[in-house]
Amino acid sequence: MSEASTEDKIQEEQEASAVQELVPGLQRNLEEEVVRGFIANIFIYPVVLLYFVCTFAYVTRKVVPYEFIDEKFHINQTLTYLKGHWLQWDPKITTPPGLYILGYVNHRLLRTFIKSWSSLTILRLVNLFGGLVYFPIVVLRPLFLFNAISFWPIALICFPLMSTYYYLYYTDVWSTIFIIQSLSVALTMPLGMKYSIWLSAALGGISCLFRQTNIVWCGFIMLVTVERQAIVHKQFNTHSMNNYLKLFIHSVDEFKTLVFPYFLNFVGFFLYLIWNRSITLGDKSNHTAGIHVMQLLYCFAFLAVFSLPLWFSKNFLRMYRDRFQNKQIQMILEILFIMLMIRYFTKVHPFLLADNRHYTFYLFKRLMNHNRRLIKYGLMAPIYHFCTFVYLEILRPSEMVFDPIIPLPIKDPIQLPVQLTHISWTALILCTIATVVPSPLFEPRYYILPYYFWRLFITCSAEPIWGEVLPALPDEKPVTISSTKRLFLEFCWFWVIDLFTLLVFIRYAFPWQTEQFLQRIIW
Repeated sequence: MSEASTEDKIQEEQEASAVQELVPGLQRNLEEEVVRGFIANIFIYPVVLLYFVCTFAYVTRKVVPYEFIDEKFHINQTLTYLKGHWLQWDPKITTPPGLYILGYVNHRLLRTFIKSWSSLTILRLVNLFGGLVYFPIVVLRPLFLFNAISFWPIALICFPLMSTYYYLYYTDVWSTIFIIQSLSVALTMPLGMKYSIWLSAALGGISCLFRQTNIVWCGFIMLVTVERQAIVHKQFNTHSMNNYLKLFIHSVDEFKTLVFPYFLNFVGFFLYLIWNRSITLGDKSNHTAGIHVMQLLYCFAFLAVFSLPLWFSKNFLRMYRDRFQNKQIQMILEILFIMLMIRYFTKVHPFLLADNRHYTFYLFKRLMNHNRRLIKYGLMAPIYHFCTFVYLEILRPSEMVFDPIIPLPIKDPIQLPVQLTHISWTALILCTIATVVPSPLFEPRYYILPYYFWRLFITCSAEPIWGEVLPALPDEKPVTISSTKRLFLEFCWFWVIDLFTLLVFIRYAFPWQTEQFLQRIIW
């Protein structure tokens, strides 16, 4: 065989390995999708960067060159640290001092080079840099290299609930960055298993200095870390209960290596609870934990709307319709149960109806808690039901499956796909419940982490937005479908929402009797 024919054969084998046959006559070219994703991110990222930098400059200088809503607490506490008063604490602040320490370092560094800028602008740069540089390059890029057909970093940094706070000095951006980086390190193992797990645990612990409830997600990351090792070393199969047992045994056998680094975070959190006598730091009277079951349905509704480009299709809508036709009684009972939840488990926090500077004020008053029962129950209950269906079903095709007999051909956990099993999928739902349900205040910021932990494990669908795809006949060339369009639409969808909310923020201003400056609307 000639050298040229050998090279041609090797090339054909490589092309074949990059093509995934879905059904006879229908395929995906994964290599082509990956290349498109990388090219799109490389060319669009500078545009996104320029957009946020320019709008940041305009918002900071022209729109709100003053402390906005909770910024007055965060700014003043950071300035207190800059004056050297490290033991002085504002009792109105409910989160730990992570942001203020980071702001202190940033202010000391930048003030040396930029003396003309205000402290407010310098401190707001903390979140702008974190969301636009650190988050996509340091946190999301390693995951993108592992799972390039599932998400685009340029889209995730534009997630509206997150990107809103690039303009302000709030805790949400870096709280999210550190806990997602903890997950990223646990999945990609850049320093080898031992040191990567310690780094992941350390990053999770640091994230709790920005938001206490991140301890819940530290538990989820620990479970995913142990699970991915147990999948390979204990050989998971289709027996669900056996897999739970294997996971537990592996966590005991490898406690020192896999569990102990994260366990230290739980010990630290327990000592914090004993010292503080509550999970809330500072103003406990207005931030008491409780049981607010409707928060979960609010969360599912937000996630369904933001993920619209990922799930919307004729086939997905038909799947929901078929479920209703095949399980009519069950579906009716589920919707009736949601109506009961709306009736008996809706909590109205005083801040919600008293603060018209948030979209939740208008959504809750004019839609979710409308005076007309037809809207409050007849419309919203089916919407919540459908959104719950979206949340569960969009993740189902991405669940890792096992063979009942044949062991996995993978010998190293690092080679596992970025997917959840039935165990970690259940843990994701439980962690989402533990994060949002105890909060009495309807606050979309609380849905940022449930969204990211959900979204990063979703393998984007390749079916068309609308219409049907018919497989090619046996004697025809296979039809190739791709998820590139959906991923691009996800980015566009986020950017459209970002533009809309920014225009509302800039153009719609109103006075408050208790505030010196004009107020505006944010998430």
